Amino acid sequence: MLQGCYYKAEVLDLREDYKKAHAIALDTVRKAEKEGRSPYLPVLDSMEEVKQSVGQTSLGILELPLSRIKGNKEVARNNAFACDFMPLLEEDTEFAIKWSSLYDSYSTEGIRDAIKVYEYMNRYYVQEGNKRVSVANYGNTEFLAAEVIRILPKKTDTPEVKVYYEYLEFYKSTKNFLIVFSQPGYYKKLATLMGHELGEEWPEDLCRDLKSAYFRFTKCMKNKFPNLDEFVQSNAFLMYITIFPWKTLLEISDEMIIKNINRAKDDLLMSGKLDSSAFRDSAITGEKKQSSFWDFFIRPKEYTEKDPLRVGFVYEEEIDVSRWSDSHEAGRLYVDATLGERVKTSAYVVSGHDDMVDAVHHALHDNCDIVFTTCPSMLMTSLKTAISFPNTKLLNCSVGYNMPSLRFYQGKLYEGSFLMGILAADLKLQQCGGGGRIGYLSRLRESLRFVNLNAFAIGVSMIDPTCKVSLIREMPGDEKDYRKIWKEEGVTFYADFEYSMEGYVSRPGLYRMDGEEEDYLGTPYYNWGRFYTEIIHSVLTGSWDLRAEVDNKKPLNYWFGISSGMVDIRTKELPYTTLNLLNYMKQGIVNGVFSPFSGEIRTRDGRVIQSAGPKHNTELENMPPATIITMDWLNENVDGDM
Repeated sequence: MLQGCYYKAEVLDLREDYKKAHAIALDTVRKAEKEGRSPYLPVLDSMEEVKQSVGQTSLGILELPLSRIKGNKEVARNNAFACDFMPLLEEDTEFAIKWSSLYDSYSTEGIRDAIKVYEYMNRYYVQEGNKRVSVANYGNTEFLAAEVIRILPKKTDTPEVKVYYEYLEFYKSTKNFLIVFSQPGYYKKLATLMGHELGEEWPEDLCRDLKSAYFRFTKCMKNKFPNLDEFVQSNAFLMYITIFPWKTLLEISDEMIIKNINRAKDDLLMSGKLDSSAFRDSAITGEKKQSSFWDFFIRPKEYTEKDPLRVGFVYEEEIDVSRWSDSHEAGRLYVDATLGERVKTSAYVVSGHDDMVDAVHHALHDNCDIVFTTCPSMLMTSLKTAISFPNTKLLNCSVGYNMPSLRFYQGKLYEGSFLMGILAADLKLQQCGGGGRIGYLSRLRESLRFVNLNAFAIGVSMIDPTCKVSLIREMPGDEKDYRKIWKEEGVTFYADFEYSMEGYVSRPGLYRMDGEEEDYLGTPYYNWGRFYTEIIHSVLTGSWDLRAEVDNKKPLNYWFGISSGMVDIRTKELPYTTLNLLNYMKQGIVNGVFSPFSGEIRTRDGRVIQSAGPKHNTELENMPPATIITMDWLNENVDGDM
C-alpha cells in the first residue's frame, strides 16, 4: 500500500513538470498569434527552396547548441509542439505520459541517445527525437548530441546563399560549425585575422584556440545580452576580435572581456545590420531633440582665435603622389579659407601601414577635436581610436558601415559618373555613330567600383542602348597599355576618372582619342571643401548631436551628392544640345526626380536587379542606399570583368 502511494506521488511530480511545460507552450502560442507569427515549428520538408537542393552529406555526431535546432524535418506530430518545442498536447494523452517519463530519465541521467537532425542553411530540423529536444529545452540544456545530415542549397546570388557557401569553406578548414555569420565576406575577414585562407586546412591547435575564444566571448556576451541569436553573436565576435586581438580572449579575465564588450557594445550589436544604418545627405537639419531642464545650462563651446576648434586630416599618401590625397587637401585648404580663425586645421600623412596608428594618435596628441581619416583602409584604426577616445569626433571616408562609435562620409561620385556616361554616348553618337564601344578604366579596390562603373554604363545605355562599355581593370603592378587595347577594339572615347589611392596618375576625366592625341572632355569631381565646412560648422554651432540617430545609437553615414554641391561635373565647351541634355539630367538628380539607379535594371547575365514597377506608374523605383553600396554585379552593357 505504501509503495502505491510513492508511485502516485512520483506520477504527480512528473505530471507537474508536464503541466509547467504545457503552460509555457500555451503562452508561446498566444504570444505568437498576437504578433502574427505561426505558433508551430517550421517544417523543413514544406520549404520550397529545399525541394531545389543539390545534395546531402553526413557530418556524423556533433554536439549541437540547442538554440540552433529550429524545427522538424517532417510535418508529422508538428502540432504536438509550440514553436519553442514546448509540448501542446493535453496531460491525459499518451504523449504526455511519454514526455514525463523521458523527463524523469533526463533528470537523473541526461539525454543518452543522439537525436537525428537535418541541417539546412545553418539551421537544424529534427527527424528523430523531438521529445528529447523538448525535454532538454525545458531543462535548460545548452548542447545535445545529434547525428547531422547536411542539405546543400542550390547556388544563387542571394546574400544568404553566398555567405552559406563561404561557411562551407570555413567548415572545411576548421570543422567549426558554431560561428555563423550573416554577411558575405565575413568568413574571409575572419580567415585574414587568423592568418589563413578559406578552404585550406588550418592547424589543429589554431582551430581549438578559435573555438575556445568563441566560447569565452559568447559566455561573456550572454552575461550582458542573454537573448542574442547565434548570428548576432557570431557577427559581434568578429567585430570584437577586429577591435581587440583575438588571443586576448584566451588570456584576460572574464571581467576584462565584459569591460571591453561594454566599451564597444554599440558597434558589436550593430555588426552585420547595414539596413539599420542612417544615410544622410546633409550634416544639419531642423531636427530638434526634446528639450530638458539641463539643456538650459548646456551651451556649445565658444571657439576663438586663441582657442580654436582643432581639426586633423589624416592622409594615406603624400598629396603629390595621390589623386585621392590631393582632392582632400584641396578640401582642407577650402576650410582654412572659409571658416576663419576659429578653426585650425592640420594634415598628417601615413608613411607606412605600421604608422597608421601613429598618424591618428599624432592628431590626438595635438588636441584635435575632430579627426577625418581620409581612406577606407584607415577604418579599423579609426574605430579602435574612437572606442578608446570617445570624446574625440572621428569620421572615416568610407560608406556603408554600421559602427555607431564612428561616423562615415563619402560622395556620390556615381551621380557624376552617370552624367559622364550620357556625355560620352551623346558625343560618340554625334561624331562616330551608334553602337560600338566606350572604354572605362577601373582603379578602385573597394566595393564602390561597381557603383561608379554601373552608373556610367546606365548613362551610356540611356543614350545608345546598342553601345557596349569596354571595362579594363587596373591592378597593382599592371603595365598593360589600355589605350592600345581600346584602339584595337575601335574605341574612341574612354573614361578614367576614378580617384586612385595608390599613386598619382594623369588628369582624371573623359577623353577622346584622336591618333596619338587625346582630347579632354570633362570629369566628375569631389568638392570635399563643401562637406568639410558643413561638418565643422555643425560642431561650431552645437548641432553635431542634434539628430535622432545619435540618440538611438544608429550608425551615421553622410553620403553627399550633386544636390549638396559636394559632387559635380566640369566639361569643356560642348554643343548646346549636349549641354542642355546634361543640365536637364543633372537638375533631375538635384530635384530628386530620378537617380542613376531608377527604374528597371538588368545585369549582363540577364537578371532583373530592379523592376520598372507597376505599368502606367509614372514614379520610378529608386534603389535603396544599402543596395547600391553592396552591389557586386555588372550592368547588361558592360563587357569585361572586375
